[in-house]
Amino acid sequence: MLSKTSVRFAILFMWSFFFPSWFYVSKGVLEDYLDLLNHADLVQVSIITLWLPVGFFGVLLYLLFLTPKAFVRGEKIKEIYRSQTIKIWDKIVTIFALCGIAFAVAWTYHSIDLLEKYGYVYSRDLTRITPTGIHLMYVKAR
Repeated sequence: MLSKTSVRFAILFMWSFFFPSWFYVSKGVLEDYLDLLNHADLVQVSIITLWLPVGFFGVLLYLLFLTPKAFVRGEKIKEIYRSQTIKIWDKIVTIFALCGIAFAVAWTYHSIDLLEKYGYVYSRDLTRITPTGIHLMYVKAR
């Protein structure tokens, strides 16, 4: 059994990592879309990254609703909540993950339609591959 302090540090780490990470990536996805709507000269479409704003939201809800009690008590979530509660939350997280995939696919098609409509062309030279995925770059055709 972990000490109460260890559990609390683990929860603090999760909060300090997951919430800012989700916000940072979601903000980036929104900025990419706003670049497209504002007809910027260079637009980025990150297909894998598009999953995160919706797909990861279930994990954030899980952390938001289940970890405060665990933090106060200094106990693991499994020790506080019934297995039925954990199973329900597992389903919620899974549903959000699947919705995130659907969102990423739909948003990609929507973005590609707008790119074609606004006269952008794909730039293989500017496209980047990073740990967060392939960032397709489109340039405004003159």
